[in-house]
Amino acid sequence: MSITSPASHFDPKRCPLCEQDNQCAVAAGNEPSNCWCMAVKIDQQAKNRANTGDCEKRCLCQQCGSSF
Repeated sequence: MSITSPASHFDPKRCPLCEQDNQCAVAAGNEPSNCWCMAVKIDQQAKNRANTGDCEKRCLCQQCGSSF
């Protein structure tokens, strides 16, 4: 996991855990139904890790959402 930089801290297209592109359809301006996350179950531990800290909420990438 990388350290969150101030520039990426507010980027909704970056995963809050690994800072890679999260492939979020909503952040890209598309319909939520087109997002990869609508077809998979996101690991609860990953959600919990993403909801800690002081950064604003951002979507997980597929790798982090299913890696636990």
